[in-house]
Amino acid sequence: MSGPEPGLEGDSMDTAGGDRVGFVGLGTMGTPMVTNVVRAGYAVVVHDADPDRTARIAAELAEVPGGGPATAATDPGDLAGCDVVVTMLPTSAIVRSVLLDGTELRLPLRPGAVVVDMSSSDPTETVETGQVLARHGVALVDAPVSGAKERAAEGTLAIMLGADDDAAAERAVPVVETMSRSIYRTGKLGTGHAMKALNNFVAGAAFTATAEALTAGARFGLDPQVMIDVLNDSTGQTFSSSVVFGPHIVEGRYATGFALPLLTKDVRIAQTLQQAVGHHAPVADAVSAALGEALEALGDVDHTEAFRYWEKQ
Repeated sequence: MSGPEPGLEGDSMDTAGGDRVGFVGLGTMGTPMVTNVVRAGYAVVVHDADPDRTARIAAELAEVPGGGPATAATDPGDLAGCDVVVTMLPTSAIVRSVLLDGTELRLPLRPGAVVVDMSSSDPTETVETGQVLARHGVALVDAPVSGAKERAAEGTLAIMLGADDDAAAERAVPVVETMSRSIYRTGKLGTGHAMKALNNFVAGAAFTATAEALTAGARFGLDPQVMIDVLNDSTGQTFSSSVVFGPHIVEGRYATGFALPLLTKDVRIAQTLQQAVGHHAPVADAVSAALGEALEALGDVDHTEAFRYWEKQ
């Protein structure tokens, strides 16, 4: 893509304005993301499925120097007064279960509120959830992120934003900008999540291919570190080779913070999307199968553990 869409960058980060922000999902990515929202001066109400985590993170946020006030939502009703609610959750099914009870609102959001789903969700389910929310006067914007936990902490995430309602998108942007200025307006509702899935498919393909090459090279007698150095100075360089394989596989950390179930889920979303548009996608099929096999054998582990599984096969 050519870069962030003109008009999405403004001076909205200079002041938090009057919006009260709810933030649901305080995991590896959610916690540093909401910290930047608080740092920008927003009044924030946080919630997580783990009550102890909710209380702990709220207390930490309340101590952010110069930050806005932060409180813990012990009950969904505590989010009732929020103007913008951000969700950062594992799947679109969980997002829907937090927001809706069937076709009724589970979160007591008032008409005019905007939900910004920054999770890696299924675009089809996003559209369906958006249609139900719209019947209650609540707008949904999808704004998934890319960049891992380090960029989440730095506030430099790449964000893909889709929306049917331009006014809702404009309402969401000042909050989203606290987490990054690289905001790409991708089109209608669901396109952000489609772009995120396709991005992670490409990343997953690079990870799988690099693992395959490293295993073959090692069996032939090549030094894995030398291979990574060459890849990173050659045309084979990718995010996986430069950020993942060196420290986490060659050096043996295996702790990127990105779980194998999440990568597998994102690749499968991309695979389903390609099937839905009638696209023959043998690479997506192969990557999905390889990750699925590792997931079945390993369960909920860091995605880098798939390398050790494949290496033994």
